[in-house]
Amino acid sequence: RILLVRNRNFKSHEEASYELMLGREREKAQKYREERLRKIKEKKEQDLSDSLRGGRNVTFGDLNEEEKEGKEMNKVSSMVRVASKGIIPFAEYSIDDNEDVDDVDDLDDITLEPEDEDASQNTDGIESEVLSDPQNVDTHEWDQVKPEDYEHYQGEPEKETDINAWAKAFVWYEGEQLVHSFESVVLVTLQTTTDGILLLTTHGLYFHPTGDEINVMTKEMLSKPDDKNSKEQKDRRWRLSQLTEVHGRRYMLRAQALELFFADSHELFINFNGGTKERDKFYAKLRNSCKVPMLCSPKSLNPRTVFKRSNLTEQWRKRKISNFDYLMQLNIMAGRTFNDITQYPVFPWILADYTSKELDLNDTRVFRDLTKPVGALNPDRLSQLIERYHNLDGFPEEERFLYGSHYSSPGVVLHYLIRQEPFTTMAIELQSGRFDCPDRLFFDLAATWKSCLTSTSDVKELTPEFFTCPEILLNTCNFPLGETQSGIVVSNVNLPPWANGSPYEFVRMHRLALESEYVSQNLNHWVDLIFGYKQRGSNAAAAHNVFHYLSYEGSVDLDKITDEIDRRATESHIQNFGQTPSQLIVKEPHPTRSAAEDCWKPLCYEISCIKELRCHTPKKQFGGSQTHGAVISIHVLTESIVVIYSDFTVGTYKWSASRNGFSFKMDKMRIIGCRDSSMSSSAVFGGDCAPERAARKKSSSSRNGIDNNANNGKSVVGHWSFGMTLGGSTNDGLRRRAAIGTMRTSKAFEGSSGLMDASYLLLSCGYFDGTVKMHSIDGLRMKCSGSGGHRGAINCLKIGTDGGLMVTGGQDATCRVWVVDHSDMAIALTDGYVQTALATFNGETNENLLSCCHVLWGHEEAITCLDFSSDLDLVISGSVDGIVCIHSVRRGKFIRSIDMNESSLDRALHNRFDMHTPVRLLTLHSNGNFATHLEDGMLLLYTVNGAKLCSTDSGEKLNAMTICTGGEMLVTGGESCHVVIRSMRDLGVRCVLDLSNHGPIRCITLTPSSLNPAPQFMYIGTEDGKVTIVDRGPMQRKPLAEGEEEVPYWNVR
Repeated sequence: RILLVRNRNFKSHEEASYELMLGREREKAQKYREERLRKIKEKKEQDLSDSLRGGRNVTFGDLNEEEKEGKEMNKVSSMVRVASKGIIPFAEYSIDDNEDVDDVDDLDDITLEPEDEDASQNTDGIESEVLSDPQNVDTHEWDQVKPEDYEHYQGEPEKETDINAWAKAFVWYEGEQLVHSFESVVLVTLQTTTDGILLLTTHGLYFHPTGDEINVMTKEMLSKPDDKNSKEQKDRRWRLSQLTEVHGRRYMLRAQALELFFADSHELFINFNGGTKERDKFYAKLRNSCKVPMLCSPKSLNPRTVFKRSNLTEQWRKRKISNFDYLMQLNIMAGRTFNDITQYPVFPWILADYTSKELDLNDTRVFRDLTKPVGALNPDRLSQLIERYHNLDGFPEEERFLYGSHYSSPGVVLHYLIRQEPFTTMAIELQSGRFDCPDRLFFDLAATWKSCLTSTSDVKELTPEFFTCPEILLNTCNFPLGETQSGIVVSNVNLPPWANGSPYEFVRMHRLALESEYVSQNLNHWVDLIFGYKQRGSNAAAAHNVFHYLSYEGSVDLDKITDEIDRRATESHIQNFGQTPSQLIVKEPHPTRSAAEDCWKPLCYEISCIKELRCHTPKKQFGGSQTHGAVISIHVLTESIVVIYSDFTVGTYKWSASRNGFSFKMDKMRIIGCRDSSMSSSAVFGGDCAPERAARKKSSSSRNGIDNNANNGKSVVGHWSFGMTLGGSTNDGLRRRAAIGTMRTSKAFEGSSGLMDASYLLLSCGYFDGTVKMHSIDGLRMKCSGSGGHRGAINCLKIGTDGGLMVTGGQDATCRVWVVDHSDMAIALTDGYVQTALATFNGETNENLLSCCHVLWGHEEAITCLDFSSDLDLVISGSVDGIVCIHSVRRGKFIRSIDMNESSLDRALHNRFDMHTPVRLLTLHSNGNFATHLEDGMLLLYTVNGAKLCSTDSGEKLNAMTICTGGEMLVTGGESCHVVIRSMRDLGVRCVLDLSNHGPIRCITLTPSSLNPAPQFMYIGTEDGKVTIVDRGPMQRKPLAEGEEEVPYWNVR
């Protein structure tokens, strides 16, 4: 939940303004009053006329009737006066049984607000007596599907003719066969549910709706009943070749649903109305009778079993994954999902200080007590709740509760995320077509925290977006959220003073707090409350962690409730008042996290650790004395380091590190071959990038005043021209083995590390024939070569951390997404029903090594640089004209472009002469921030949503730039011969390393975090062909060898 995409169906929701709706209600009330007065007057005139014409006197009873009308008029008048103040009390007006139906309908249009002061302070907007009353439950059916709509599907055997009616409209694979048909399922999304038929074949899933889409908030149909083609248009198919994971899910507290995850980042939530047996039948047939080559899921669908067999907790204890990632995985395993608003992921309140000007994360007093639920943080409030708990005499023991509301519910999620779609629309739908009262909206973080501490009906926790998405705190769409009774205009969320008014700074500090040492040592207590042994039973009671019994799985069997009103009331409670996650740990407390000093740490994880950095340059190296030229690329493997020099020679070094010493020894030196030679077929036919043709083209362009040099002063070949990977298939196999988590597997993994290093593949570009070449690192034998459809030179490439995907940027202003040595992934990401020339290369033997699956458009000039994050599934690319484009990788979709010329030093020239400043370097972090370096020296920090955070003049042309693990430090190096560490908060310089003796910096590499627990080092390649190594104390190195340079010191600022 980091990336925001363009909403092509955007609505300003001006008609949903609270004040505007009140104005309309006043108008309706005024019209109603005038109409009643007119009718009373006409009736009086008519009675008088009848009495005079009939010669009778007006009776005393008639006068009483007239008085009653007058009283009714006064009551309406009173209602109008109260409406002018903004609130209509519920108790001040009631509908008489004898009133006309038309009058009742008019009154229903008037929204009635509770007068009770406590109710107006309820920020959730969900705990209401009206919702709890069975007589007030929405009378709309959940399905809204008439029997005749699906009558011909029920009670009939599976027939091929039934399939041909809708499923055969899709193009089927050759040999694709029907496996089973599931006659009653529900397709669940965040906003809608749809009843239908699910068809499982050997190659795909097919869904045919038997009813209309139902809005989950209003329970109303979305499509028009008279639209005969609406159902045919919504038939859908999902290819099983893309299926990667399947997780068991609950729906309405019943374990009868599945959530499917696909390689292209799509997700599918399906509920089986037939119950748990039908769901398990589907999963068994899926695993045993279908072709699912990429499926990597355990056989069990039980969340507790899946968690127990995983190695997740051990990875967290050893600090191989962050606190955020661990909580996210726990949510997924416990059944929380982004596809069901009633089961949204839940995260804890971390901080308790929202008033200080500065936030000291080393002070434990700024943190919330994670050993207690939110409802027990305030002793005074807790005593009131306990007293109420003991006074629930009319409730059975198992139905008693401390908290009537829940820490996670649809109302809570919409309360927090109201400023971003689709949650804005859903919040309006929850409030019957308008925004809630401004005083009840989420507009002040400190006030919300105070409400969670004091209100007896407010015990909500947070959502993941508070640690990843600053935009939830900004009213970027200018929605009319209204004005509070105290005159405060509700727009952006008021933030703590220590955030300096910036939601980006707030999220940055909030994420740091989540990863702090205090939280690391206490997070296990919160896990016990939400997912562990303190969730239910006597342990929950002892921890004051008891919620309404209808929020727990297995508390009620909806199928056994025969009374229709009771069943609807129960369903409404389950849907609206929160559901407790599946319990993952039943008997034992969650283990604590290992001490920080005993675990792996990033090299630069905070500002204070910079003082401990030190570096040295080993004397014995292949490079130096201009033997092989500059070091242009460094790649760290399990037991070796691969160094590539500018003459395309490859040096391999054996390395090892421990607390007692560090070893860096020369191993092998080999030659890739001159980059001007190529075995690609395009070179034989003399492509546009052949040297002589390229020279003629450049000469012609120069005469026309056009510069076609995509690199604009940057070396044609550099670290951006190389990448190393084990390949998609090998990495996928390692992930499957790691998921087992057994001691035997881990030992086998450790013993084969040397063999793994020999299995790496080296990919390179920058050749005159416009190809990407793949070499085996063991022997440097070329295994594959291809252009992927690029028309011209390939200027840069980047391989994702998953090892299976690569992105290249070319002179033709396009980027291409490649699958590396993973045939199943290649089939999944490309359209398996269409054959293209991009799918295979160089004959049958190499077709599975490199496959181009997407072409990314958006640039108008040559690509100069790019970076790729597998975690975000995003690639950012920069071009000669100063434009940065952002694309999704697995789907190949354009997301947005950002013009960097607005931040250029030559902005005046750009505006006056339409001159552009090329993008020189890009680096992207998994937190959604990326740094950009322009040819004029400017250094910029942006988010992937296009928000500029800060900028500075670097004062030089940089050749290397990388963001440290953790996302708090940016390391740069360039022509000034200095390595500079900057803060990602403001790009301010924190320390500088002077390597003037070695010349300009050419590349900077950090030990990948995937090699944890191996310590992290920084490797710096310089112009003189040397590699300088940076480490952190207290590691003691061996005495300097003869001729070895003294350790240079960092200049800390």
